[in-house]
Amino acid sequence: MGETINTSMREASASVTPDGKYLFFNRATQNNDSDIYWVGAQIIKTLKKRVKI
Repeated sequence: MGETINTSMREASASVTPDGKYLFFNRATQNNDSDIYWVGAQIIKTLKKRVKI
């Protein structure tokens, strides 16, 4: 998902909510823990428009 989502840390386990509104994922933290993050799932459509498949 590029720099919109990805950082220098490890991101994994992305999942869209059943209603299609949110994208949840986990990200490793600097102290080797992980945390859960979320963004509006609209980001998927926005990013698709930028990348020609």
